[in-house]
Amino acid sequence: MIAALTIPGLALLVIAVVFADVAYRKLTGRTALPWMRTEGERSAAAIGLEQFDAAFNSAKRHEMEQRQSVLMHRENPGDGDGGVEVDLTAGRVTLRKL
Repeated sequence: MIAALTIPGLALLVIAVVFADVAYRKLTGRTALPWMRTEGERSAAAIGLEQFDAAFNSAKRHEMEQRQSVLMHRENPGDGDGGVEVDLTAGRVTLRKL
């Protein structure tokens, strides 16, 4: 456990967890980590290695912070449309009261 406190030890620990998760996923078809069981999520290998890369690469850290910011400020269809509906095929604009 003390080896994990060093940078090379942490790298080896991350790689070991990644290989264990990939091997378990290949054998059973699902991950051993309960928080990674939803479909469409990235694998633990991708997340672990991305976090390790962000620790040493400031551009990667900035990219991850930007990705989180975009997720927090997501716009849904219809947000801020101001009650305007434009139908280009009919050549008509409809204004609604808000």
